[in-house]
Amino acid sequence: MQEQLLLQLVNLVQNLAEDMQWMKQEIQTMKQEIQTMKQEIGELKAIVHRHEEDIRWLKEQMKENTAMIKAIRDNQLEQRSIQDAMRHEIAHIRGEMATKQDIAYIHERLDYQLGRIARTEEELHMLKKAN
Repeated sequence: MQEQLLLQLVNLVQNLAEDMQWMKQEIQTMKQEIQTMKQEIGELKAIVHRHEEDIRWLKEQMKENTAMIKAIRDNQLEQRSIQDAMRHEIAHIRGEMATKQDIAYIHERLDYQLGRIARTEEELHMLKKAN
């Protein structure tokens, strides 16, 4: 009976030793998996950091682009205002400018008026002479 108890005890110790060995292997596997996860987390942190830097750069670039677009739009509005003023001025000038026909008509009228003035002066001269 003692032998049997001793044999059971030995079996129990062997089973415990095997269980301990299995647990050690499991713990070692878990340690490796944890180490792998730490590395992956480190890589993810690096990626997130790069993305944060990219986002900061993009925000700054957007601010610069927005400022340039505003300046361009302001300049465009100013140019439109200048063009509108020039169009108005050109229309005004065109309204005041005479065509060749207008000039010919003005010369014709002027010649007629000069002729009348000359006849009137001649008549005045004749009247003065007669007196």
